[in-house]
Amino acid sequence: MNTIIAKSGLIAFVMLLLAFNSTTYAQSVAYVDAEAIIQDMPEYRRAKSEVEAYGQQLQKRLEKQQQDMAAYYQEVAQKEQAGTLTPKEGQEAQVKLQQMQEALQKAALEADQKLVQKEAELTKPLYEKFDVTIKSVAKANGYAYILDKKLLLYSEGGIDATSKVKSALGL
Repeated sequence: MNTIIAKSGLIAFVMLLLAFNSTTYAQSVAYVDAEAIIQDMPEYRRAKSEVEAYGQQLQKRLEKQQQDMAAYYQEVAQKEQAGTLTPKEGQEAQVKLQQMQEALQKAALEADQKLVQKEAELTKPLYEKFDVTIKSVAKANGYAYILDKKLLLYSEGGIDATSKVKSALGL
């Protein structure tokens, strides 16, 4: 009889411990809408604006290169129509146009790479600030984990720490 009481007491204790641990676990996990927070940061808006301006500069350079190629093509076409283009000049023009096309493609690829690099350079400090703030909010509120809302497949209830992080960032 004492064994049954001891076992039932042990089972009740384990169940109580599990219930306490699941409550503690649920309370120590929070989530945030990282995208919403980052997009509200003034640093993000500044970086986005600078990246867009830089992208426009790169685009203008590419357009200029494309216009130069089109102008050369027009010049060659006019000479050909007028009958003043020798076969040798025609071959040279084809080679030059091919080189211009390859240079334009290379410049476009380099522009894309420069744009990605510029964006990474400008956004790195704001992501570092975001990371430090997330850790600070987690520590201050006793969260063992803070997940991005987009990573959750399912959440019933849970702790949304988005406003706490925004507040810590002064947003």
